[in-house]
Amino acid sequence: MSDPDRPALAAILVQLRSRVDAHFAAAQARTPAAFACRSGCDTCCHQRFGVFAAEAEPIRRALADLSVRTPVLRARIREQADDPAHQHHCALLVDGACAVYGERPLICRSHGLPIAVADPAPRVDHCPLNFTSGPPPRESVLRLDAVNQPLAVLATLWDRADGEGDRPPARIALADLAREPDPARTP
Repeated sequence: MSDPDRPALAAILVQLRSRVDAHFAAAQARTPAAFACRSGCDTCCHQRFGVFAAEAEPIRRALADLSVRTPVLRARIREQADDPAHQHHCALLVDGACAVYGERPLICRSHGLPIAVADPAPRVDHCPLNFTSGPPPRESVLRLDAVNQPLAVLATLWDRADGEGDRPPARIALADLAREPDPARTP
């Protein structure tokens, strides 16, 4: 059996993102007062990280769309990638909001949720702004490996479609995506 092609892998990524979004929505509906997560809260965006190439692709498309729809915003994102005043914030964070929110990676979609982490010892972790009055309900906890394992397989297959072989999938810094030039437009 051959590996899935890029469109099939992109569809799987959309499904995985949808499942995490649904889990988040259900958890928030279950205990709305326990979540500080809402428009204007960007505490989890005060860091820099990378994503697999499979997740970088929809972000690239969103940035290309911004270059057409809102070129000033796209230029600002590019500048923020190297701005020392912005070095401890996601390069895609503009005025407290994600510039590519609809295409944000899985790590961003799961921030705020209580997550079960198995390494090095099993524990449940969550944003310190959430669940301040007590522990989260068990059914609201997202098992991080249930997201990371399929994402890692998807990323490996995505890279293999490029002929990258069986090496571990590389990560691409969001700041590197932010500073990429706009794609050439065809007339």
